[in-house]
Amino acid sequence: MELLKNRQKVLLKIIQGLQKKGISSRRAIVKALFLLKKEYFADKTLKFYSFYPYKQGPFSQLCFSDLRKFNSEGMIDDSEAKLTDKGIKAANEIKIMESDIHHLLGRFTNEKEMLDYVYSQYQPYTIKSQLISPKKEQKTGFCTIGYEGKDIDSFLNVLIQNNINMVVDVRNNAFSMNFCFIGKKLKQYLNDAEIDYMHMPELGVESEDRANLNSKEDYEKLFLKYRQSLPLRQKYLDSVEKEGNNKRIALLCFEKDVSTCHRREIARHIRNKGHEVLDL
Repeated sequence: MELLKNRQKVLLKIIQGLQKKGISSRRAIVKALFLLKKEYFADKTLKFYSFYPYKQGPFSQLCFSDLRKFNSEGMIDDSEAKLTDKGIKAANEIKIMESDIHHLLGRFTNEKEMLDYVYSQYQPYTIKSQLISPKKEQKTGFCTIGYEGKDIDSFLNVLIQNNINMVVDVRNNAFSMNFCFIGKKLKQYLNDAEIDYMHMPELGVESEDRANLNSKEDYEKLFLKYRQSLPLRQKYLDSVEKEGNNKRIALLCFEKDVSTCHRREIARHIRNKGHEVLDL
């Protein structure tokens, strides 16, 4: 078995604590982790899970990935979120955040109490929930976003909290060193969150043009060249504008800082057409 990451150690302790209370629900596990982050600041001392609104409230793809890993390694039962003997042995050796986890789980006698608390205190994370009937409002407009430094859960949370219902990927090549942001996989995550995905490589920048960018002047030369090429890309810009007039779209590329990404030039073009563009 590989060495456990700190977040995985906390996950095991949460499963163990819930199991002692007779709770073996994946939904309860995620909600407990969510509260551990929000109210016990788990992310201040270790690299922790992020969450976004989903069908049953706050959700984490990374948490479910870790649960699958535990299952494959025989640490939790295949049919229920219960620790096996191997999992119990591992959990007993873990002390990280032990007192916080004990205090958190002591606040609730059952899963419903925890779920009701999360839903009442963290309503922004319930807007996609199938357990209630939230008001659905279709918004239109334009945003830009870079995924640099984000995990898939925090990325989806930004999109959902900003009412994005389509991502337009303006990378020339929808590839990433982060597996979650490779085009086909990203499309799956987005569709699962009820967000459409469109890859528009015609608005991307060739990889050779992005080589050897070492100064602000290098970037400005690149963006000048890109601006000069926009008339040749007009039909794709028109397509983006059409989508933004019917949906609330986010232009996606890698860079966190929009000033170092060509999506700023697409946004400039859209603004010049009289539209507002929000950089997320």
